[in-house]
Amino acid sequence: MFGEFLSQKIEEKNFSVEDLARLAGIPEHYLRALLEENFAHLPANVFVRGYLKKIASIIEVDEEDLWQLYLKEHNNIMPPQVDMLPTNRFESKGKTIFEILRALRYVPIWAIIITAIGFILFQGKNLFGEPRLQVNSPVFENIETLENPFVLEGEGQPHSYILINGKEIYLSDDGKFSEPIQLKPGLNKIIIEASNRLGKKKTITRNIYFESSTTAPPSLPKPTE
Repeated sequence: MFGEFLSQKIEEKNFSVEDLARLAGIPEHYLRALLEENFAHLPANVFVRGYLKKIASIIEVDEEDLWQLYLKEHNNIMPPQVDMLPTNRFESKGKTIFEILRALRYVPIWAIIITAIGFILFQGKNLFGEPRLQVNSPVFENIETLENPFVLEGEGQPHSYILINGKEIYLSDDGKFSEPIQLKPGLNKIIIEASNRLGKKKTITRNIYFESSTTAPPSLPKPTE
């Protein structure tokens, strides 16, 4: 069974559904639909194949094998599509082409309107919403490391201000940052804060335990996110 196989591989990697959805960059409800073989709540197969490609890479299974297993289960469960075309297909086809050509006259106008609305919504989100902030390394909130300095990597919203433990850092043109952090022996609490021009803020915390030759590691909670 596809769902059982996928669940087993996720458990072997010690991932939760939330962890895998975040790492693969897919909506959590789609991942749960895959695990439950609830195929009616999934998007078109072209999108599902993209999701499975990302999942296969993370849980280290063959992408094609996972896709074929999905197709086999999908075709057994989902009913065949019914041909809903009218009896006189030639008449319908001619009418449809005429309607398409007539509608195409308004495409430039609608394109301008949609572009303008999209720009307004995008700018409004950037100005009035919470600034974008994502930490890519480390992914989990609590980790142990032998690296010192530790390189903290992430992404922010261009033209926003990023502080790491109160120190301002600078973003690249594509909004990414990579900052070496000098760790002290033992537990290091790293606070990453982003703020935009209107004072909206977002904060992410990472607890990094640096194990040196002179420190004994305390018990840290398991990695969570």
